[in-house]
Amino acid sequence: MNELLEQRYRTVLRLLPRSYRAEREEEMVAAFMEVSGDVPDEENPRPRWGEIASVLALSMRVRVGGAGATPRLVAWGAAVRLVATLGLAFHAAAGTLTLVSLAFMGPDSTTRPLDVLAAALWVTAFVLLMRGHVQLAKPVALAAGAAALVELAIWENLASQFVALDTVPPALNVVVPLAALLAGFHHDVPPVRRAWQLTVLPLAVGLLLRAVILALLASGLGDVPLVWPWVDLMGLATVVLVVAGIVCLRRDLPAYVPLALAILGTLMLPSRLAMADNSYLSMGLGELWVSSVGQCVALVVMVTVLAVAGFRGLPSVRQGRATA
Repeated sequence: MNELLEQRYRTVLRLLPRSYRAEREEEMVAAFMEVSGDVPDEENPRPRWGEIASVLALSMRVRVGGAGATPRLVAWGAAVRLVATLGLAFHAAAGTLTLVSLAFMGPDSTTRPLDVLAAALWVTAFVLLMRGHVQLAKPVALAAGAAALVELAIWENLASQFVALDTVPPALNVVVPLAALLAGFHHDVPPVRRAWQLTVLPLAVGLLLRAVILALLASGLGDVPLVWPWVDLMGLATVVLVVAGIVCLRRDLPAYVPLALAILGTLMLPSRLAMADNSYLSMGLGELWVSSVGQCVALVVMVTVLAVAGFRGLPSVRQGRATA
């Protein structure tokens, strides 16, 4: 008898969503038992590590809209992929700004090689993803993320102190889109080739930001603290997210869109909280603090509304089981 091994296989299969198990558990257990052969309980048989890993990978794939997923999980998968796409778009815009800024550097300016490398890789990864070359985009994006995190660690070491609000937000902004890219764009998702207009849009944003910075410096508005939180890339991203959230709510888009925007807004919030830190008050920059707090309030309100709208728009669990 193999009752012990069968029970352990069933325990491993609990990693899968309940709706998926309800339809395929018996078939999967039978397949595992056939491969394992007749092993008596006295030998204390256990599932192989490779089998456990395969079930875990299948579980992750189903939970982000893989084959056999319910409509509810399909919607979550679409949200994860949108987070990855928009996250890489943000880094591509920042990378374009970095690369363009090299042309304006004086002879005495110093460059940060890892920062430049990460910028070039982010732009490349985003273009590859948008043009449907997902399998090439993944390693390029991982290389970009590694370079960005190493650069962050170097500067943190030079500062000789760990400040959570200064370090954690940029790290999360790298790790979360990468995790969404790896998890969301699995083999069950056919690659989609986006139009060149959408592909170059974030790159154009990077160029526009450089032009805005030069214009502010020339006009003297760059000396006004109230403007500072709105003219960096994250500040512009905050404006874009709020506007996109309003459009999304007015047009009643599919649930995965507000969910993805809510996730991205949550990622933006820590970086805005860093600028609203009370230490700025002691520097006499009350205007900067007020402007940063305004951004935080706008993000909190928009994230909350988007999250509520997204969860309400998801297919019900009962509907998902019925149509799985």
